[in-house]
Amino acid sequence: MLNFAKDKNLWKKIRESDDYSRHRAEILSLYNKAFKDPPRPHSVNEILKGGNDDGLWHIQLTQLESSAIMALIYPDNDEYFQSLLEIIWAYCNDYTWAPLGHYNSYYNTTPYDYDPGLIDIFASSIAFSLAEIKNLFNERLPQLIKDRISAELKRRTFDPFLTRTFFWEKHPNNWAAVCAGGVGSAMMYECPEVFLEQRERLDSVMQVYLDSYADDGVCVEGAGYWGFGFGFFSSYAMLEKELTNGSVDWFKNEKVKEIATFMQKMFLQKDVIVSFSDCSGIEQYILGLPHMLRGIYGDTVEKLPFNTARIAENNTHFNFLLRSFIYFNPEFIADDIKTNVTYNMKDSAYFVKRTENYGFACKGGNNGESHNHNDVGNFILARNNQQIICDLGAGPYEDGYHTEKRYTFFNPSAYSHNIPFFDGVGQDGVMRENVYLDYNEKESSVSMNFTNGYGIDYLKKAERKFVFHSDFIEMTDKFELTRSSEITERFVSRIEPKILDGVVVIDDIALICESGITPEISVKELKYHANPGTYSAYLIDYIINDGSTEFKIRFETPKK
Repeated sequence: MLNFAKDKNLWKKIRESDDYSRHRAEILSLYNKAFKDPPRPHSVNEILKGGNDDGLWHIQLTQLESSAIMALIYPDNDEYFQSLLEIIWAYCNDYTWAPLGHYNSYYNTTPYDYDPGLIDIFASSIAFSLAEIKNLFNERLPQLIKDRISAELKRRTFDPFLTRTFFWEKHPNNWAAVCAGGVGSAMMYECPEVFLEQRERLDSVMQVYLDSYADDGVCVEGAGYWGFGFGFFSSYAMLEKELTNGSVDWFKNEKVKEIATFMQKMFLQKDVIVSFSDCSGIEQYILGLPHMLRGIYGDTVEKLPFNTARIAENNTHFNFLLRSFIYFNPEFIADDIKTNVTYNMKDSAYFVKRTENYGFACKGGNNGESHNHNDVGNFILARNNQQIICDLGAGPYEDGYHTEKRYTFFNPSAYSHNIPFFDGVGQDGVMRENVYLDYNEKESSVSMNFTNGYGIDYLKKAERKFVFHSDFIEMTDKFELTRSSEITERFVSRIEPKILDGVVVIDDIALICESGITPEISVKELKYHANPGTYSAYLIDYIINDGSTEFKIRFETPKK
């Protein structure tokens, strides 16, 4: 399987062609960073600590993926191959393949309850990686390593799957695709006869994943989770199609085809991707996925810019990194994105508009979505290849982030989004009826009644409308209240705003408040989602306390 990836001429091309110069530079950098220290399993103190060991956990993943790719590109360099053998051996000797924090978060047990068969998104990915690496390096690997990989896959993955059921088999989000995709793909490589016996069960989990999407193909978990979940789904689907000689072909499914076009709709400008839900605030896409999909669907899957692609840095799964090399086609790279397009994704209440002057996105939906943020009515405005009015995306996945304490963290709370509060009370994380968008093409406007985002008894109606012009966007909010309330209209930016002649200016966008209110501006220091360090978020608050129930503001660009 995946025999073309074993072609020495392919790796010679990757090694020598200028088309792969960025690939080579990134993978070398990743390898050098990952191997500052030698591969090792978790220590006893790390096990006793029992948390999400982001440090060693991600070092192990990057050691595995980077050494494998370097050994494929440079087969005569023994250092890379020996590094690969060492990290494989470390994984085979490790206490668990699941991050220690997942014992508590998803399985209600502890690392003290030794369970080598605890299958989560990371354990399934490691199983897939080791099975695929064994297949690619079969003739080069010592027999001891091959036997050890087979034994650990059986002990940690196949036997547990055959004798147990897991919550993710009915869990309608990326977990279903990643776990079933990892387990199933590993089986297809290692024991295809067992896969064929279990195919119906695994395929049914993949259907659970697809059913989590509406017909418009929007990933409400966020653009990054589209790459994660749909990336595993697509790799699994390609292998299954090959194994069954084309008799099983998920890519003929119309919903799969629609999901495949999701990322191209999420671009606001060349270097700006919509960051709703648990995205990175500065989102990227996995390079190999749209290239693989364009090879299947042709022009239906559009060419994307290269700058916003993830190749090696921050990839962390061998599955994705390998496919970013073997499916890469320089002819599938766009110099820029299409402008003067509108995507009205009705089922999921996502709206994206790109003009030559700006990019815009807004959402309705509900506050019970997977990886939910309290953000019904939220929007993003992009210009000059940056988010001017922004969505900060996910915060760090700290203890409690995925529990009932979720909205005590700033990023997923209402207070990090471009929506109003009433007496300081924001949206509450309760799922109510979906808020849909009304797009008026003739008027060039989009509107919504987003009252259902709130659980405030005296708020009877909250309506928001955007009207689009060539050099400005006008936003109008109207409220119906049964008593007076201090209303705060918040706008968020990563760019420091300035006040010029009483007007807020962010980069070259002027915020013209027709109500004549001077905003209060504060700054909040936040941690990055997955990188060290902090950044500043600027909160621009227009406070209405005179009994008004209407707020108007224009976001103006320089006139052409």
